[in-house]
Amino acid sequence: MPYQTSKIFLIVIFIFCGIFTNAQSIQDRIITGNFKDISLHDFFQIVEKQYDINFFYEKNWIDSFEVNVEFKNTPAVQVFNKVLDNKPLSFQFFQNNSVVIFPKSYTKSKSAQIDEDIINTIGDPLNEGRYNTAIIHGRVLDGKNSEPLVGAVVYNSKIEKGATTNADGFFELELPTGEHTLQLSFIGYEIGYQRIKLIETGDIVFDLFEETHNLEEVVVVGDESKASKAQMSMIRVNAKMIKELPVLMGEADVIKSVVLMPGIQSVGEMASGFNVRGGNTDQNLVMMDGAPVFNTSHLFGFFSMINSDAVKDVVLFKGGIPASYGERVASIMDVQLKDGNQEKLKFYGGVGLINSRITLEGPFVKNKKSTFLLGARSTYSDWLLRQTRNPEFRNSIAHFYDLNGSANFILGSKNQVKLMGYYSSDAFNLNSNSLYNYGNLIGSMNWRFHISEKFISNLNIAYSKYDFHLDEEDTELENENYVLKTGLDYGSIKYQLSFLPNVKHRINLGFQAMGYKIRQGEISPFNELSNVVPKKMEDENSVEFGAYLEDDFDLSDNLSMNIGLRYSGMINFGPSTVLQYDENYTKSENTITDTLFFGSNEVVKSYMGLEPRVSFKYTLNSGSSIRASYQRINQYVNQVSNTSVVSPADFWKSSDYYTKPLISDQIALGFFKNLENTKFETSVEVYYKNLQNLLEYKNGAQIVMNNHLETDIIQANGYSYGIELFAKKNSGRLNGWISYAYSRTLRRTDNEFEQEIINNGKYFPSVYDKPHDLSVVANYQISRRWRLSSNFVISSGRPVTLPEQNFRFSNQKIVYYSDRNKYRMPPYHRLDVSITIDENLRKKRMWKGSWTLSVYNVYGRKNPYSIFYRKATKGFGYDQRYYSLYKLSIIGIPVPSLTYNFKF
Repeated sequence: MPYQTSKIFLIVIFIFCGIFTNAQSIQDRIITGNFKDISLHDFFQIVEKQYDINFFYEKNWIDSFEVNVEFKNTPAVQVFNKVLDNKPLSFQFFQNNSVVIFPKSYTKSKSAQIDEDIINTIGDPLNEGRYNTAIIHGRVLDGKNSEPLVGAVVYNSKIEKGATTNADGFFELELPTGEHTLQLSFIGYEIGYQRIKLIETGDIVFDLFEETHNLEEVVVVGDESKASKAQMSMIRVNAKMIKELPVLMGEADVIKSVVLMPGIQSVGEMASGFNVRGGNTDQNLVMMDGAPVFNTSHLFGFFSMINSDAVKDVVLFKGGIPASYGERVASIMDVQLKDGNQEKLKFYGGVGLINSRITLEGPFVKNKKSTFLLGARSTYSDWLLRQTRNPEFRNSIAHFYDLNGSANFILGSKNQVKLMGYYSSDAFNLNSNSLYNYGNLIGSMNWRFHISEKFISNLNIAYSKYDFHLDEEDTELENENYVLKTGLDYGSIKYQLSFLPNVKHRINLGFQAMGYKIRQGEISPFNELSNVVPKKMEDENSVEFGAYLEDDFDLSDNLSMNIGLRYSGMINFGPSTVLQYDENYTKSENTITDTLFFGSNEVVKSYMGLEPRVSFKYTLNSGSSIRASYQRINQYVNQVSNTSVVSPADFWKSSDYYTKPLISDQIALGFFKNLENTKFETSVEVYYKNLQNLLEYKNGAQIVMNNHLETDIIQANGYSYGIELFAKKNSGRLNGWISYAYSRTLRRTDNEFEQEIINNGKYFPSVYDKPHDLSVVANYQISRRWRLSSNFVISSGRPVTLPEQNFRFSNQKIVYYSDRNKYRMPPYHRLDVSITIDENLRKKRMWKGSWTLSVYNVYGRKNPYSIFYRKATKGFGYDQRYYSLYKLSIIGIPVPSLTYNFKF
């Protein structure tokens, strides 16, 4: 029975008894039980009887609270933390068998207090004094749902040493043996303090709980442990950050979130592709749990194909790319999906004006750690289009759906296997004769095995398939209707062995093998009325491989380095037909001299090369550092496209007999400074990239269904350079960031033949050259539940080639175009805003919902999507003999959206 007494007496007991008594025997007691839908008062009574623990509190403090939890062999301190989570109550052990429950208002600073009486012992007490130092193998979890916290900081302020958790919530920290106080922190969570007694190397698990009351936001700044300590040019976006951004149609979007960071630009209005430091869209490797994604968009870029509800963590490397990564020269986006909830089933999703989504996650078996996650999204945009009065939209088709799932198996304390699968399907037709159908099929298996305390094994097997269909159906030209199919199949296996001699040193050794089957094109009649002759391009078969060694170490307390070497290569196999040309002339149909035939599995061409990587970090003081990096990367597959905006019709091509691999060398230097205890984060980075064997095209190039594509391709060289400025306010009711980048990316063709020279051999801007790019993001927490967000972007217009003169020859009008990319489109700018009513903070409510009202393009800017040249439209006052320039804008009006998000 609770002991009824005055509030003052309870507080006196708490202050004095908590100081002069030892509570270790209570917090170490193991509690097991299923406490479902009972009052907090009844819970205390049950624990009192079964575990001989006395509780002291005022009954009116706890009358309105219920308990709905289950524990198995759980220490008492974790039990009480979880039971009191999201309640305005705290607790204190005293007198070896008693607990005081009291309102949080009676503590001056609850999140900053240290419980001096609770000590977690790591190691066997019989070995006390045997070791001078020991390594803590720890894990930091969300105390409410046991999800790992990625990037949480564990810090010992006394000796100024700490560590951050990796993608699975694990960290390693070497400390002198003895007693220590560790500070645990993670953005949006209450700061925790844990006292430990370190005897020898061992394991421990810490829990952190979300903030549920008005405290200043906790900010964590630190590199994730799977990245080098010397890592620079890296961007991390977690799920919480994504959901706070205003986005089109009210849905969080991973791709559009990273575009707001410095050095990353959008391809164009409503496109999911992105450019990193002037690179093409195909120079970015986007991976989901280790499997590559070859088309990241839905509905031509209206949505990203990555379901944000399933995302745990996103890391994007735009420079200083570790040797463990290859395949693409501009950036690596590593998307890690959630493992699933270990404790209970959770159901959540959202319903919007355009699309809806649902996700289900939980354990396979009750009280087991193996989990699953299933998600689905779909759109009903076809139905909405049919309701409009505009005939152009009523005759259009636009819909998609995708499915994602994962299963995470914990096979003992050292083994973890995760399976992931994804499928998507899109259809799009904007009042035309062309129906686009495309989709992805992706799967992966990750096996992580802790061989010993110093060796960790990682195995990844991945598969990715991309299909594209174009149905061309014109009722007036039925004999010319056709179906075009392209796509590719990709499979890979990657193994990495990590050696950790100590916390200051990590060595990664690994290899990777990838296979490509690229279906370059197949055309067939649409139906029996069509006269189109069937034609199938030869499939391209190639194998890419890479082996790497990476050493990450601290030279001193101030200097950290990462040195890596990757050896990569590609082999192109038959069957293949290779045309040979007269070396004295440019390649064309008229200069073919011979034909080479390669049989199945016969080597057509191979390329290989070394890819050195090095980066370092020099710490000037506790808040600032200088970092630098150099990298070389070879890219053996490229996307073939003569448009600047990524399209599902673009196809991939591997390096072959004539097409050499793309080679990129990049150096970068940066200064990083944190102010006012990481409240403000600032950085400046400069970079320079040298590029070899870039793909360019001859004027009037025909790339689709071309048996001799080498006759229309030109390989160019180029360079990119830029400066990136970034300032971010991490905490407070008003937070956000400003990013600005000035960058240039230029190309030149210095070839032997005149037909292969662009702009007389002078440097010209790439279609992705946008010198100025500014993004401003602001979030204002109006109250505990109301949040206002906005972002403003402005950038230079893309380069474009326009007609300059026209003349008549043989009764035909001839148009003379300018030099390649001589002109620019108008600048692009846009403002988006959203207001969100977050979910109810009461934990006992099983169903929780939130509303988001967003407006994309608030002031209705008609940003140009493209500029094109064609005959004037026939009609009164128009002469169809004349040509005119037209500007196309995809979205020229404000687009409001209302979304209801829920979880159960």
